[in-house]
Amino acid sequence: MTTGKTFKDESIHLDGQAYETCTFENCTLIFSGGEIPTVAGCEFRDCQWRLEGAADRTVSFLKSLYHVLGEGGRTLIEAKFEVIRKA
Repeated sequence: MTTGKTFKDESIHLDGQAYETCTFENCTLIFSGGEIPTVAGCEFRDCQWRLEGAADRTVSFLKSLYHVLGEGGRTLIEAKFEVIRKA
């Protein structure tokens, strides 16, 4: 667990990490689809978020389902978004 640290102008790989009350300034935050990170009470200023590896492939797959399967694909993906909104 990293607590109370300020990260500035860095690329941070989030997979499997834990951050509490940290500040991220002008960072690139990268998630690759590994172990889900824990982030609590952190502040993000002018950061970019990037998906790589399995995480990026998952988004590509979901986009494909949305566009290729017609109305059924759109309904499926919108239902997943609704689960996210209600979390």
